[in-house]
Amino acid sequence: MLKPPKSMCNQSIIIKRKVEDDLYNEATYDDGVEIQNCVVHLRTIYSGTNNDRQIVANGTVMLYQGISEPFISLSKQDIENKAKIIYEGQEYTLTNVNEDYEPFSNKLYQYKLTMI
Repeated sequence: MLKPPKSMCNQSIIIKRKVEDDLYNEATYDDGVEIQNCVVHLRTIYSGTNNDRQIVANGTVMLYQGISEPFISLSKQDIENKAKIIYEGQEYTLTNVNEDYEPFSNKLYQYKLTMI
């Protein structure tokens, strides 16, 4: 699979994962991990038709193995725990993690994250 040149992956994000719930059942998050050299597309993604449309995402983030640093492991658990993505000072909530694998080596190629 062709990856974009590192020079085209010039955005960075911070991913904060949930640590625990406090006494008031409010989530507390870690300090976060800054990931550099990723691609962020801010756009509203809808689901449904006509007047029955709902917003399912406000943007996508592409993390590439060998380009994005650090390339951390993500899972469905991060969705359930409502991990936070910080981009340009704005906080988003992780809603989906897609894993793409190389067709011949079965190595993880990229993550495509959707956020709202």
